[in-house]
Amino acid sequence: MPFNWTINVNPNEPQPPLAKFDPNPLTQVAPGDQVFWANNDSCPHWPGLLNEDGSIIPTYFMPNQIAPNSTSDAFAAGADATLQYACSLHPDEKGTIRVQG
Repeated sequence: MPFNWTINVNPNEPQPPLAKFDPNPLTQVAPGDQVFWANNDSCPHWPGLLNEDGSIIPTYFMPNQIAPNSTSDAFAAGADATLQYACSLHPDEKGTIRVQG
C-alpha cells in the first residue's frame, strides 16, 4: 500500500530569504508513494522537477501553485531515482526526493 509523505515549506518559522523544505532530502520514498507539499509560508510556491543541468523541466509535476496555508495535489513517485526539485517561482529554493524500491 502506498505511503503518503509531506514536505513542509517553511514549517513554524517566518519566511527567510529562501524557503526551507522539511524534510530535505526526503528519503525512504518507495515507487508508488505519494508526496504532498504543505505551504506554511506567506507566499505561493510551485515545485517542479529539475533537469540534470539544474533547469526546471517545463512540464511541472504540480499542476497549480500552492497557495499559502494549503497543501498541494499529490505527486506519485515513480521508479528508483534521486529527484531534484525547485520552486518555479523561486528557483533558488531547492530540494531532493530519493525514491528507492
